[in-house]
Formats: sequence, C-alpha cells, structure tokens
Amino acid sequence: IEAIRRQNTESFRETYRTVDVLLVDDVQFIAGKEFTQEEFFHTFNALHSSGAQIVLSSDRPPRAMATLEERLRSRFEWGLIVDIQPPDLETRVAILQQKAADRGVALPPEVSFFVARQFQSNVRELEGALNRIVAVASLTGRPITPELAQEALGDVMAPVSQPADPMAVLEAVAAFYGLTLEELTGRSRRQAVAHPRQVACYLLRQEAGLSLPQIGQWLGGRDHSTVLHACERIAELVEKDGSVYREVQAIRERLCQQPGTRSSAGTEKRPRRVSSRR
Repeated sequence: IEAIRRQNTESFRETYRTVDVLLVDDVQFIAGKEFTQEEFFHTFNALHSSGAQIVLSSDRPPRAMATLEERLRSRFEWGLIVDIQPPDLETRVAILQQKAADRGVALPPEVSFFVARQFQSNVRELEGALNRIVAVASLTGRPITPELAQEALGDVMAPVSQPADPMAVLEAVAAFYGLTLEELTGRSRRQAVAHPRQVACYLLRQEAGLSLPQIGQWLGGRDHSTVLHACERIAELVEKDGSVYREVQAIRERLCQQPGTRSSAGTEKRPRRVSSRR
C-alpha cells in the first residue's frame, strides 16, 4: 500500500522478489484485491523460479477462498498444505513450563494444568496468562498457587460455555433457510431441505452437544448412521466450501443473539492452514 501511494512499486518488487524466504501471514486477505493479486502472482513466480522458499498461512484452504484468482489458487496448492490445530492440553502445559523456566520461575504443575485448561486457542494467551500470574506473585510476595492463579486471571478467563438449547438450534437453522420446523424435521429429501437438515445435525452436535441418537430423535427419528454422515459431510464442507462456512457462522451468530442461548460462535477460530512451497 505504501509503495502504491508513493508510486514506488519497482522498489517494492526488487525487495520482495530477491529474498531467500518469503513468509506471508493471513494470505486469504488478498482475495478479491485485483491489483494485489496481480503483484503477488508475479512475485510468487519470480521466487519460485529462483528456488526461494515461500511459506503462506491462512485460516482456510485455498479452495475455500472464494474470490481468489484461479492461477493463484493452483499455485498455493502446489506446495505442502498442513492443517495446524490449536495445541492440546499436554502441549499447552509443556509450553507454560518452558516459558516459566525461561524466566527462571518455578511453576507448580497444578498451576500449569489450571492455566492450560482455561486458555486453549493460542500460545499468546498462555504467555499473557503466565505474565499476569508472575506479576501478581511478584507484587504481593506470595507463592504461585492455583488460588493465586485464579485470582490473577479472574477477569480474563472465559466463562464456561453452556450447550445451546436444541430447539433454539432448530429454529435458527429453519429461520436462516426460510423453512418451517415441520419441513426441517420432516421426510422430504429435496436439496432445499436436505442440506439445511444436515447443517442442523452438525450444529446440534457442535453447539448443543447431543449424541447421534439424540440428534436423530430431534430430527424426526432418523438413525444414527444418517446423522453421522450429515455431521461428517458438513464438517468437510465447512473446511472446503467458503459459502457453507459462512452459512454455519451466520446461524451461530443467530444463536448468540437469541435470549438465554449460549453458543461458542463468537470466539470460534478456524484451524490455521500453512502452505509451504520450495
């Protein structure tokens, strides 16, 4: 942007087309930006031809970037695509222990597990929580205990998410697709009904925490294998199809707006995708 504003794009090109390694975070944001995609296309080709390493990260796979040019999409798919999930509990505990050790702080295991259970999405949150705990312990002269950790993090810990009401889920899905509850839970196999019904299965599983047989009962007595197929199908489409992802997120937002309904829609983060090409 700065190069364009100063009409100095040639300098920009020379800088980025001669590097050994190019790292680009959140590359999905260039989708829909015609001039940016044009420049990036030629930069990508120049670096690839010279044997440079290109590492891109995004919150969705290339196929789910709806307004990304096909020539860029195909190039992004040349490399190794890795799905980076949030760290599991044991990894989060190990990260906290290492961060504490780097600072010369003795962090009791029970505190590590307490913090790791509270902050699950990324390492920055863990490090921020550790900083607060260490600061409170230092300022008050108290040892680091689970009680101190809870006190230090009381205003930043997310409240426990309650499962959404199953009827609220069905009503939100029906309203979004312009269906009645009878149509959604009925026997019609028309695509205009079948797809919303699969989305309902997925959200009843994800947001209401129902078992497969329970979901089947809420949707007119369907068997668990049908429900399982629906859940797996929508889970796959959420990853690969940007339009389905947006549909699901929009319904989750409806759930958040309904009185008395608790949903995780507002804080959900999609798995990070990294594509590496040499």
